[in-house]
Amino acid sequence: MTRAAIFDPTDPAFLRDRYPVYRRLRDEAPVLRTELGGRPCVILTRYADVDRLLRDERARVRSDEGVPEHLGTGPAAAFYRNSLPCLDPPEHTRLRKLIAPAFTPRTVHAMRSWLTELVDAQLAELAGRGEVDFVADVAAVLPARIACRLLHAPDSDAGELLRHVPALNAVLGQGGLTPEARTAADEAARFYFDYFTDVVGTLRGTLPEDDLVGALVAAADSDGGLGHAAVVTALTGLLMASYHTTRVALAAAVFALLEHPGQLAALRADPGLATNAWDETLRYDAPIHFLWRDLAIPLTFAGERLEAGTHVVLGLAAANRDERRFADPDRFDLARADRRHLAFAAGAHYCPGAPLSRLEGEIFLPRFFARFPDAQVTRQPERQLDLTFAELRSLHLDLGRAA
Repeated sequence: MTRAAIFDPTDPAFLRDRYPVYRRLRDEAPVLRTELGGRPCVILTRYADVDRLLRDERARVRSDEGVPEHLGTGPAAAFYRNSLPCLDPPEHTRLRKLIAPAFTPRTVHAMRSWLTELVDAQLAELAGRGEVDFVADVAAVLPARIACRLLHAPDSDAGELLRHVPALNAVLGQGGLTPEARTAADEAARFYFDYFTDVVGTLRGTLPEDDLVGALVAAADSDGGLGHAAVVTALTGLLMASYHTTRVALAAAVFALLEHPGQLAALRADPGLATNAWDETLRYDAPIHFLWRDLAIPLTFAGERLEAGTHVVLGLAAANRDERRFADPDRFDLARADRRHLAFAAGAHYCPGAPLSRLEGEIFLPRFFARFPDAQVTRQPERQLDLTFAELRSLHLDLGRAA
């Protein structure tokens, strides 16, 4: 099966509505040999194959070439080189162990009170507004405030911190970068490195080690520590991951529920379904569509042998709609029993912040729809035309009366 017959990653029609193409890939070309960003690769789209490779320690995130050539040699390349999603063991294992105490069930549960306060304050700002762009007015603001709280940054810095995220996020995508985009990514990385250098300097010695920033600062100061570059890169990556996933999932969840009134009625009748709604949104409309791995040994998928060194692109969103795993996968269903989606990845790189993400959804969704029971979509939302990051660019709502 040729690439052109099914999959053209530059086609705007595909980028606006991907799931029919993903279904064809799963059915007709589950091991698709193609090229992305000028690099030969293989795309996997079936759940079993994607899940298997995510859990296989012989699949690496760092290729023999190291940093992709299109990232250059500037600050953006340095961010890529040291960021958690781009590290293999033992570096990945060490950094993940440092981060893990900040996301234990006990630690996350202790965040509930201040998360609820931030959500209520955000919803109060919307009262009386009438029509809003949910993406710009809520989904882009609330996660930035949450990230600032986690990273001990002033709330007044939230706007400036979030402004640079899209430019640097591009280095983690599966497309190429234009010279202009690489320059923007370098500028964003330089901004974050400078910013978190100041944060580390200000907070050194003031935080407990079960605190996210405290653990990383302590690691930087210990004998044989991580090193300054690794610490500021980790803080930058955590900001981006926390902000991006929550921003995308908030908009996707609200849109999906408003587009499925029966499911919204179920949530209103039982607010305890909020966590189900959050997970079902992540399955139904994943925040990240593609990750990558490089094979250390030959492996076989769907009867095709892939040689060592093959760059494999994993279709998370495609796998989450695989009818071989999920019954009626194109249905948005809060009562779905199987919620083992791959939006948080799997295996060693499973998202450490998943418990916090679920708590955010559990708090926000019932409170939003209780506060604005008459909210409705006023125009078809626009999507970001990016292969990896397919989030809603806007979501215009008439909030109606506030309860």
